[in-house]
Amino acid sequence: MNERKQERRVGIVGPLILIALGVIFLLNNLEVLDWSLWAILLRLWPILLVAAGLDLMVGWRSVWGSLLALVLTLAVLAGVLWISEAGFTAQGAMDTVEISQPLEDVRRAEIVIDPGVGTLRIDSLADSRSLVEGTVQAGDEGALTRSFSAEGDTGTFELRTDASSFQPLAIGWTGQRLWALQLNETVALNLETHLGVGEMDLDLTGLDLDALRIDQGLGQATVILPEEGEFEGEIDGAIGQTIVVIPESLAVRILLDTGITAREMPEDYECREDVCTSPDYETADERVELQLGQAIGSLVVRH
Repeated sequence: MNERKQERRVGIVGPLILIALGVIFLLNNLEVLDWSLWAILLRLWPILLVAAGLDLMVGWRSVWGSLLALVLTLAVLAGVLWISEAGFTAQGAMDTVEISQPLEDVRRAEIVIDPGVGTLRIDSLADSRSLVEGTVQAGDEGALTRSFSAEGDTGTFELRTDASSFQPLAIGWTGQRLWALQLNETVALNLETHLGVGEMDLDLTGLDLDALRIDQGLGQATVILPEEGEFEGEIDGAIGQTIVVIPESLAVRILLDTGITAREMPEDYECREDVCTSPDYETADERVELQLGQAIGSLVVRH
């Protein structure tokens, strides 16, 4: 009899973790919690290994053992948060690096922006002789990789974070890494952005786009499309929320590729399975074809 009871005993740490993650996802979808919370949770994933180890070591023996494993897990979590926050405070704020790339004779450009983690903000730059201007918060200027080349009237500009500068235990890390950039609105752009963890706020209203490619790993991305143009775009999100704002003057056809995702589309769009189109798409002069992917989270398209 005792052996049967022993077999029926299960740890409670694992189920509680699953319940907690489910509650967080629910509160994200209800917009009670911000999706940026996952930037912190992702960096704390080794705690799951600690919890599993403690549950196997003491949690399966009895209910009291499970409670002890839960308390020890919370204690480890609190200690890690305290140590990492203290380390970040001692380190201080990130250095601010000025970015200014002259336009030269460029009329078309491919631009690749890859902060890795943090907050990325992009908007348009009017009446300027620069292709790209703005500021980047990084450990130092050596933590950035940037390049520019031109052939005729076509240029290529890349701005990336050096992976060796990452400090994944800093809780305030993503909030301190703010990239605020402006792109010349007179240049036809092939724009590509990548962000592993953090928040994107891309106001592309005044830009002249030839193509658009956006990758978001974990967090929230808000993309405002230009008011005119004819181009193809692809926006992919793994975990989090993607918001796409489409001006009334722009017709669109959307190809959807979603997993465990809440979808929200404008009421006047016609949707058949994974394809949604605006009412005037077939006859419009200014129109865009978008591929939107979201694995887990929320996908919102609105005017």
